Amino acid sequence: MLQFLKDNVLCDICLVLAVFAWAITINARYVSKKTGYYVSGLPSVGGFCLIIGFLSSTVKWLALLGLLDRDLLNLLTRVIPDIILVEREVRNWIPPNKWDGGEVIEYTRYHKCYEEIRTPKKYPYADRIDTINRYAIVKKENALVLFKISGKDR
Repeated sequence: MLQFLKDNVLCDICLVLAVFAWAITINARYVSKKTGYYVSGLPSVGGFCLIIGFLSSTVKWLALLGLLDRDLLNLLTRVIPDIILVEREVRNWIPPNKWDGGEVIEYTRYHKCYEEIRTPKKYPYADRIDTINRYAIVKKENALVLFKISGKDR
């Protein structure tokens, strides 16, 4: 056992960091539930440290244990695919040439989302994702008018 610890120093350091990150994350969830305010931990850091640690050791198959971190699974299954879909939509969006009877001069080139946490005392984990709409500057009767182009109008 001592020889394993000596041979795998990087693995040992990463495992200690993983346990430390998981302890901070679990404590943050407990404090969030207790106080009613959102407290951030170190989500998915423990899983990454565990994977890196075991990949640097002689027992590489134990790196699969890092996938048991629920925040890391959430990152891999929900967050990254959503980012890819939003970036694909930004790249493939074709702006309209005319809007409300006028020529479109300029438009916003993004369609991102942000997260807003509301009523943290009553519902500490309730959140709402609002989309930031696209805007277009339209030349209409020798005047420039700003229009909001939402997803329903396209």
